[in-house]
Amino acid sequence: MYRRFFSIGLLFLFFLGLAAGNGRGINLEKRQIKAIRATEAPRIDGHIDEDIWRTAPVAGDFVQYSPYSGRPATFGTEVRILYDDEALYIAAMMYDPNPDSIFVHLGRRDSDNSLNADQFHVEISPFNDGINGETFKVSASGVQSDSKAQTSDGGWGRGDSNWDAVWYSRVRVTDNGWVAEIKIPFSALRFPKVEDQTWGINFWREIRRYREENCWSHVNREIGTTFNHLGELTGLKGLVPPVRLSLTPYVSGYIERYDGDKPAYTYNGGLDLKYGINESFTLDATLIPDFGQVQSDDQVLNLTPYEVKYNERRPFFMEGTELFSRGGIFYSRRIGTRPRRYNQVPDQIQEGEHLVSNPDESALINASKLSGRTKEGLGIGVFNAMTRQMFAEIEETATGEARKYLTEPFTNFNLLVLDQSLRNNSYVSLVNTNVWRNAAKDETYYTANVTATDFRLQEKSRMYGISGKIAISQKYYDEDPDAFGHSYELSGGKTGGAFRVQYNISALSDTYDPNDMGYLRRNNEFTNSLTVSYNTFQPFWKIYTTRNSLSFSYNQLYEPRVFTSSSVNFSSMTILSNYWSVNIGARFNPGGEDDYFEPRVPGRYYHVPPEMNLNFKFDTDRSKRYYFDFNTSYEKRWSDYDQKAYTLSFKQEVKVSTRMAVELDLDYTGRFNDIGYVAYSTPDDEIVFGKRKNTTFTTTLESQYIFTADSYLSFRLRHYWSRADYDNNYYFLGSDGLLDPGTYDGNPDYNYNAFNIDMGYTWRFAPGSEMSLVWKNAVYSGSDIIMYDFVENLMDVFDSPALNSLSLKILYYLDYQSLRKKH
Repeated sequence: MYRRFFSIGLLFLFFLGLAAGNGRGINLEKRQIKAIRATEAPRIDGHIDEDIWRTAPVAGDFVQYSPYSGRPATFGTEVRILYDDEALYIAAMMYDPNPDSIFVHLGRRDSDNSLNADQFHVEISPFNDGINGETFKVSASGVQSDSKAQTSDGGWGRGDSNWDAVWYSRVRVTDNGWVAEIKIPFSALRFPKVEDQTWGINFWREIRRYREENCWSHVNREIGTTFNHLGELTGLKGLVPPVRLSLTPYVSGYIERYDGDKPAYTYNGGLDLKYGINESFTLDATLIPDFGQVQSDDQVLNLTPYEVKYNERRPFFMEGTELFSRGGIFYSRRIGTRPRRYNQVPDQIQEGEHLVSNPDESALINASKLSGRTKEGLGIGVFNAMTRQMFAEIEETATGEARKYLTEPFTNFNLLVLDQSLRNNSYVSLVNTNVWRNAAKDETYYTANVTATDFRLQEKSRMYGISGKIAISQKYYDEDPDAFGHSYELSGGKTGGAFRVQYNISALSDTYDPNDMGYLRRNNEFTNSLTVSYNTFQPFWKIYTTRNSLSFSYNQLYEPRVFTSSSVNFSSMTILSNYWSVNIGARFNPGGEDDYFEPRVPGRYYHVPPEMNLNFKFDTDRSKRYYFDFNTSYEKRWSDYDQKAYTLSFKQEVKVSTRMAVELDLDYTGRFNDIGYVAYSTPDDEIVFGKRKNTTFTTTLESQYIFTADSYLSFRLRHYWSRADYDNNYYFLGSDGLLDPGTYDGNPDYNYNAFNIDMGYTWRFAPGSEMSLVWKNAVYSGSDIIMYDFVENLMDVFDSPALNSLSLKILYYLDYQSLRKKH
C-alpha cells in the first residue's frame, strides 16, 4: 500500500515542479556583452592584434570577488568575444604593470585552484538558468582546467573537475601583462535550439601574488554559487549545431608480475565514442574499457560494521556525470565491483580440489550515457552498463579436471534522470536505478529498483529555501516476498546572508536499501537537527573571512522508534589576511549512544558511554614556496575503561621550482582501550566484544615534475600500517547494552599493511589525445602477529608478495569536423 503512496508522491512532486514553470528569474541589473559573428576565425596563437578582434565590444570594469567583494579590481582586464558556425572565441588582456611578477608555475591538467599561477576563466551557461554550465580556465603558464557546474546550497564549491572537454588555448606574457586566447568548439557545449540566444556568462581573473579574484559580473558571496550571478552574452544568432561525432580508440599493453612468478603479458584495445544526437543531447559510450592505469585505492583495515566507500577514479564514470548524482542513489563503483559470491568460493572447494582462479572484479562489457537538456530546461539522463558472467575455476588435483562456480551472472545496470530547472535557481528531479541479473531471483541475485526525487525551491532573493529527497527501494524475488523500503530528507530555512539557520529532518526505514547501485552506510535511522551559522565575507582587522556553525541533533531508530543518541557540534574556520587558516571544532554526546550496528545481530545494541571530541587544524598559504598543514584531535569517553583517542596529521609541500613540487603527508591515529565487536558465538548466543589498542600510521609521498603544460611525470607512494592489538580482556554483550566479563579462545589480533607506488608519465600530444606510461607496485599483507617496530614491520612488508605492473596506453582523439576539413 505504502509503495503505491510513495510512487504517487514522487511523481506528484516532480510534476509540481514542472507546473511551477521553467521561467528564469529576471535580474534587471545583469551586465551584458555582445558577441560578434566573425567572417574569418581568428588564429589561436596568443596574439590578439588581428583586425577582427577590434570589432568586438569590450567587457571591462572588473570588480573584486575577494578579498574585498565589490571593490574595483587592482589591475584592468579586457575581454572580447567572437563566434562563427564552429566555435566561440575569447580574447582576454590582463594588464599588469609588473609582468615579471606574474606567477607562471606549471601543473597537470585540471590543477585548477591548486595551481600556483595567475589564471583566467570563463563560466558559461547556455541555458542561462543559474544552475547548469561549464567553466573553462587557463593559467598564465598555459595549463588548462575545465569543470561542470555543481548545484550546492552552500555555494562553496566550484564544480566537478572530472569533466574534460576538447578546447584550445594559448597564452603569452607581454610587456603590459598577459594574454589568453581561447577557442571553445560548440561541440563542447549544449545549447537550446532557438534563433536568437542569450547565454549566461561571467569572466574571472586571479592575480595570484595578491590572492585577488576579480569578476566581470559582480558575485555576492553571501548568496548561492557563482553560477547564480552570471551576466548575459547576447548577439548569438543562427547557430547551426555542428555534427558532434568523435572517436577515441585506444591500445594498451601490460607486463605484470606477481611475487616470483613469470611475467604475464596482456594487450587490450577499445573505443570511446561521443555522438551529438542534436544541439542539446550527447551519447557517450565506452566499448571494452581498460581502467588498469587508474590510481590504486587507499585500502584500509576496516573494524567497523560498515562498508568502506572508495573514490571513483575510472575516467568514464567520472566525466560529465553531474546530472546522474541527483537523488544521491548512484554509486558508480558498484559497476565492475567484486562478484557477490566471491567470498563463498572457499566453501565450494571439496577434498582433493584446489582453487585455480577467482577474479575479484566483474568484467565490464560496455557502458553508455545519454544526457542533455531541452530549451524548456528539462535535463534528461540515461546511463546503462553491462558486466559479463564471472566464474571461479576449481581444479581436481589428481586428474586436473576443472569445473566452474558462478560468482556473478550477466548483470545490467540502468539509471534514468529527469531534472527540471525552475525559476530562482530552483530545480526538481526524478531518478530511477535498476539492477537486473540473469539468474534465479534469490537472496543474492534479486532484481533491485530504486526511485527518488530531489528538489530545491528558493524564493526570489535566494535568501530562503527548502530542499529535500524522497526515495523508495524495491527488491523482487522469484519465490520470497518482495521487499520495499523508503527514505526522506527535508530541510529548510535561511540559506543566504551572514546569519543562517536551517532545520533538517531525515528518515531511513529499516528496509530501505539502495546499495545495489548506490551507497548507504546504514539505514534504520530517524534524525532531527538544527544548525545555526554566522559567516563573515568582508575582511576586517587581520581576518579575511570566517565560517562558524553550531548544530544540535536528536537521533532515533526508525523502527522501533527508540532513542539512540543526541549531540552538540561546534565548528569555526578563520582565514587570516595572510591566507593562513585556523579551524577548531568540538562535539559532545551527553547521553552516549545506543549503537544497534556494532553488535552485528539484529535487535541488539551496545551502549557507548558519553563522549567528547575536540579538533584543531592550522595551515599556511598554499601559494607560498613552503606550505604546511597541521591537524590534531582528542576524544574521550567517560567509561570504566579509560577510553581515549588521538589523531595527528602533518602535511608539508615544497615547491622546488615552477616545474616541480614535493608533498609529504604523515598521519597517526591511536585508539586506546577501544572496545569493539569480536565474534558471535552461535551455540551460546553470546556476542563477544574485546578491548584493544588500535593504532594506524599512514605515510604518503607525492611529487610531480612538469616538463610542459601537456607533458608531466607524477609519483605517489603510500604506506598504510594499522594494527588491532587485543589485550585478552573480553566481554559478553548484555541485553541492556552493557558489558560483562567473558572469555574468547580465538586470536582476533590483526596487523595490516598496504604499500602502493603509482608512477606515471603523461604526454598530451594533441587535443583529446594522450600517451601514458604507468608503473604500479602493490603489496597487501595481513597477519595475526602484531608488529611493534616500524622498521621491522616495513621489512616484513618488503618480504611479502608484490604485484608489479608496467603499462603503456595510447588514446587518439578523432573528431568528425576536423577530419571533414582535412578531406
